[in-house]
Amino acid sequence: MAYRFRQDGLRFSLGFILAISLAGLQFIAILFVVTTSYLSSERAILNHANGLMERVGANAVGHTKRFLEPAGEVVDQASRVLNSGLVGTTDRDTMERYFFELLQTESSVAGINYGDEKGNFVYVMKSDGPGPYRTKIITIEEGVRKTDFIWRTEDYEIVARDNDPLDPYDARTRPWYIKASALDTRIWTNPYIFFTSQQPGVTVASPVVFEQEGLQGVVGVDIEISDISNFLSELQVSKSGAAVILHQDGSVLAHPDPDQIKVLNDDGTLSFANIKDIDDPVSRAAFANFEDEAVTNFGLPSNFSFRRNDYLGLFESLEGVGLPWTVAVYAPENDFIGEIKRNRARNIWIAAGISLLTAFVGLTIAELILRPVRAFAVRTALVSQGEVSAQAPLPRTYQELSKANKTLINEIAQRRDSEEKVQELSRDLAHFSRVNLMGQMASGLAHELSQPLTAITQNVDAAISTAKESGAASEDLMLILKELDEQAHQGGNVVRALRGFVRKDRGRMAVFNFNELLDQAKRLMRHEAESRHVALIYEPAKHPMVKGNRTQIAQVLINLIRNAIEAIATADSEIRQVVVHAETASDVLRVQVKDTGPGVPEGVRLFKQFQTSKESGMGLGLSISRSIVENNGGRIWHDKEAKDYTIFCFTIPLETQ
Repeated sequence: MAYRFRQDGLRFSLGFILAISLAGLQFIAILFVVTTSYLSSERAILNHANGLMERVGANAVGHTKRFLEPAGEVVDQASRVLNSGLVGTTDRDTMERYFFELLQTESSVAGINYGDEKGNFVYVMKSDGPGPYRTKIITIEEGVRKTDFIWRTEDYEIVARDNDPLDPYDARTRPWYIKASALDTRIWTNPYIFFTSQQPGVTVASPVVFEQEGLQGVVGVDIEISDISNFLSELQVSKSGAAVILHQDGSVLAHPDPDQIKVLNDDGTLSFANIKDIDDPVSRAAFANFEDEAVTNFGLPSNFSFRRNDYLGLFESLEGVGLPWTVAVYAPENDFIGEIKRNRARNIWIAAGISLLTAFVGLTIAELILRPVRAFAVRTALVSQGEVSAQAPLPRTYQELSKANKTLINEIAQRRDSEEKVQELSRDLAHFSRVNLMGQMASGLAHELSQPLTAITQNVDAAISTAKESGAASEDLMLILKELDEQAHQGGNVVRALRGFVRKDRGRMAVFNFNELLDQAKRLMRHEAESRHVALIYEPAKHPMVKGNRTQIAQVLINLIRNAIEAIATADSEIRQVVVHAETASDVLRVQVKDTGPGVPEGVRLFKQFQTSKESGMGLGLSISRSIVENNGGRIWHDKEAKDYTIFCFTIPLETQ
């Protein structure tokens, strides 16, 4: 009895201590790794997020400046031409033609006008009809006022004429005329809603002053700022972040939702909405700490909370243009670290589960280790009592230790293979990041060079026109100007070629059998589909020979099939089926990937970068697929008319094309 007690006590103490030690050490190690990884990852990602916010804010500020600066350059150029006498302030026909040419050079400019001290007025603007350009000319001669309207084509051909003897417009009463003539310098007006187009806009104006005769009039340039809202709607801050532009009085000048900008007044007129009145609670919360009289005190990072969610905020003033505007950028922190928080909770539960499993494994290993010890202890006791000969064969308990050793070796080898795969994936992701960065740098360089080259060509054209009109230009000067114009255009062609190289690398094209590719995709996706209990049905084409980049088309096909399988598995659909159907249609092969999943959620913009319905998705799969298909001469789309299935389709040119 004493021997049995000591044997059981040995078994209990060694097994229990081994199991608890393994489980405890495992849990502490995992918890330490999870905690340190979470803290370092959170800090790194938040630092990256702040840097991203600054870049997005700088991008929005830079885009807004580039959008507004051409209007200032146009009004300065027109003012110089009128002040120099190259275009007479009373020669309305020449002035109209000159304004028409200026208007064609700048897409952001909505109209150019000139009003003089006598009430005469010339206004050339873009129009919706009956011609693309409309001219309004007010002439006052001997007290008789005449208002003419002229619609022209892009070639300056007259489409229609009209007049309005009751038109009461007087440029001298407009804010841009009064402010520019009083300050004797170029000015920007406060934003307002244009009467004709009902679009938000702003006017930049400059006085025309003769040295001997004084103020002659004011030239003004109208610019619609609604395109800035369109830019903000495309600006990717984060999954649910946004950017807003405000005037110093709190008026919303640009918003990702253009309908938020304008409000209808009681008198039927339109005006800008105030930030406190828009139907955007997050934007209102971002500005909750600013009073009306302190709205100009921007320029600082400003984090805030809304509905128990922390937000990153940044405010950048629009300096260098002369406008009291501010760009506000905000995004929820969870857009950047939400997945890390969820991973932390998951990892803690995983650590607890691994610890319990480790305890069980520890007890099992302890039993395997102690079994030969007990056998030897029993043999020793029997030998000492004379019941067993010392020459008797030893127990075959070492086989168990050998099996346990092999098991441990296999587990170590599997873990090593897993770590090598993780390292390989990390290298692939790093390579993709570098390639993507180089593409962005090339695209950004092409974008930044295009504007100065455009400005050079416009200035050279203006110089050639001025030289021809003066009549005193030498042939050498004209030759230099023409060569300069040709070189500037050549530079523009190089920039466009660079942008095309970055965006439209088609890769290697070849003729291949699509049915063979379909069969390979079937074998590749079979295991993933079976693990999620999804049936894959393939319907090959009768004429399968197509032309394109086989590897890229395979990437698109696999991506669509995998998306369909994941959608069905995530929604836990009753009918779990994916059908890949290929058929010829005219000169292309049309491929349909149909699944019985839940469909595309509302609000998700398909084929747009970083737009996804997956919790852990990056939102790049469909965007990359569209680029691949288009580069291979086809197109890709979502069939919105389908009812029983969610259908994505793409086409590939047939061999005969």
